[in-house]
Amino acid sequence: MSRHFTALTSLATLLIVACGSPDGELVADGGEGDADVGVVFVDTALVDTALVDTALVDTADAAPPPTCDVRTFGAKGDGKTKDTAAIQRAIDACAGTGGTVLLAGGTFLSGMITLGSDMVFFVDAGATLRGTQDDADYPDTHPATDNTQLLNCRKTLIYAEKAHDLRIDGRGTIDGNGNTPKWIGPSTLHPEATRPMAIYTAQSQRVTIAHVHVVNAAMWGVVNLEADDLWIHDVVVDTPLSGNRDGLDVVDCHHVLIEDVTITSEDDSICLKSGTARGVDDVLVRRAHIVRSIVANALKMGTASYGGFTHVTFEDVVIDSADKAAMAVESVDGALISDIAFRRIQFKDVGSPFFILLGDRGGTPAGSAHRVGSISGVHFDDIVGTSTRHTWGSPISGTVTKDGNIHRITDLTFTNVVLDVSGGLGSVPKDPPEYVGQYPDPNLWGDTPAYGWFFRHVDRITFTGGSAKTAKTDARKATETRDVTGLVVK
Repeated sequence: MSRHFTALTSLATLLIVACGSPDGELVADGGEGDADVGVVFVDTALVDTALVDTALVDTADAAPPPTCDVRTFGAKGDGKTKDTAAIQRAIDACAGTGGTVLLAGGTFLSGMITLGSDMVFFVDAGATLRGTQDDADYPDTHPATDNTQLLNCRKTLIYAEKAHDLRIDGRGTIDGNGNTPKWIGPSTLHPEATRPMAIYTAQSQRVTIAHVHVVNAAMWGVVNLEADDLWIHDVVVDTPLSGNRDGLDVVDCHHVLIEDVTITSEDDSICLKSGTARGVDDVLVRRAHIVRSIVANALKMGTASYGGFTHVTFEDVVIDSADKAAMAVESVDGALISDIAFRRIQFKDVGSPFFILLGDRGGTPAGSAHRVGSISGVHFDDIVGTSTRHTWGSPISGTVTKDGNIHRITDLTFTNVVLDVSGGLGSVPKDPPEYVGQYPDPNLWGDTPAYGWFFRHVDRITFTGGSAKTAKTDARKATETRDVTGLVVK
């Protein structure tokens, strides 16, 4: 994937970057300090892109940017007083200056706050921004887009819209405080749009979210919608409460780097979504640790899937547990999916290793044309998986639409994929029916006729190296195909 974020690995140019130490002091790499400051290696190609904020590069003559301590603006930080207005005053004073809004030494209770451009929002180590449990403190947000995900994404604790050069940092805690009965339970009783996310940016550019610990979001944890040049790193997300609480969501974003994150989520852990024609392009997720997805998938594209998913790579990921798929690729609303890579993924205790579905459930944005999507060029390299918790196998299927046309998945490769699944079925199940628009998860057909891979309506599949076996005797074969051409085993 020859995109500018992957150039980070070349480390060509040495810059000394001060990323908003509260006292303005430049701290050398490895030194102690309250912010992400120090020696940073950056490729020269990145100097004019998202990852280098020129406002943060130390120069001899530049005046130091301000530090806006929220206590100076009236915040109490006692965990009881609502500090929303004081924090917002500090943000408004700091926005546009390149300065830092500082939360330190306390628990700051707040409703929704709105961040601006050219600023750092810094939750210091030991400090907590905690959301209130008062619905009135979370007004609806209204970014100007036809994105279908606005059906879910309306309320949030931290918000930014059309911001640029924004950083959320500080090694502190952002606590959604979502453990209240009115926000817990199935979305049929408590719809996503009525519950606040922890962090939500919309239509913003050059956003960095780093080092924070996000806990107990009342809805999805960290959500970025229609953003360009997004960098999320060294973030811990812990959102285990029900219902439908994702970890990280990337919605119709371009040029995204996610690295060194740890996720525990009730729903999907790292999820790419598309609810508009803009689509998702140029995403690299690396060195992620999925501790657990309690009811859903670890790494996923979909379910919302209208625009494309292109040039996406997941690499060096460890998955400890996921009830559904370790890796899911879904186009059920019209998404054109291509150039997808999963590399060096280790997983255990998952429902299915792989789930790939091309279908038509008709999730079309308002004013857009209905279409059936495509999936082509999905590659799995150096995958090691053990101890599946269910016996579904890995369903991989194109679809037959209502007009009788067959829409095929094309060009899949599995290189050095080693599976040791649970197995244990004493008979071979019947072939599953065609997809007819139900919610797409790997359990939608129950047990499939293969313990490893069940392929249907697929052209050109290549296996190179690897192996598959079961811990318990199973009547099924490792691989079954239906309406498949070009299967090559090397």
